[in-house]
Amino acid sequence: MPFNSATGTFAEGLLAPRRSDATPWLTWYSQSGERIELSGKVFDNWVAKSANLLGECFDLEQESLIVLDLPSHWKSLVLGLAVLHHGATLLDADDDQAANATLWITQDPNDQRIPGSSEILAVNPAAMALSFGADLGPVAEDYNANVRTYGDQFYPSAVSGETTALRNSAGNALSLAELFAPEVNALGTILVRADIPVLQLLPYAVAQWKAGDSIVLVEAQMEVSDRLRQGEKISHDYVPAV
Repeated sequence: MPFNSATGTFAEGLLAPRRSDATPWLTWYSQSGERIELSGKVFDNWVAKSANLLGECFDLEQESLIVLDLPSHWKSLVLGLAVLHHGATLLDADDDQAANATLWITQDPNDQRIPGSSEILAVNPAAMALSFGADLGPVAEDYNANVRTYGDQFYPSAVSGETTALRNSAGNALSLAELFAPEVNALGTILVRADIPVLQLLPYAVAQWKAGDSIVLVEAQMEVSDRLRQGEKISHDYVPAV
């Protein structure tokens, strides 16, 4: 599906070409020993379920302000693309517009920074967690407990390419058209260390996924062995720009 700088279903254009693909799209390694491999098909399924949850629970719409207060992780990348399916805008928790956010997606639903006017989606990053498993507070929705109950397909509406897709802690603001437009060379399987903010990682990941690459995301501070590199057939390491 081609990208359109005026209107389009931008996340759909990224996901659709590999929707039936059984090869790895994203592989996650944690320090606790988790290895989670998501094919293009499985990753798209998680994005669709998450987008359906966001739409039905929180009425996301174009230009809604959404704080994504999670570390770089396979679930935060899934949720980032699910938000963008709706044409909403992703913000860091320290953004000057965070106080106006309609939804905070967070590991800490009792964070004192969350404004009283904002709805809350609580996320436990553990792969096998079937519920948030801690104090949700009085208003938060439990992502882990609910996401699997939503539909496996999401049918996005066209949104304006001029809509702001994200503003990150590096001070970069990208429209939907800008985020999904870059054409880059394929690199193969890319090792990414999850020690950078998710909204800084997302533009890079989108560009490389669009090129057909696979990403291996390893938790911050985790030692990457030669055996892991060989087993995953790592061809390139992502080095964030300073």
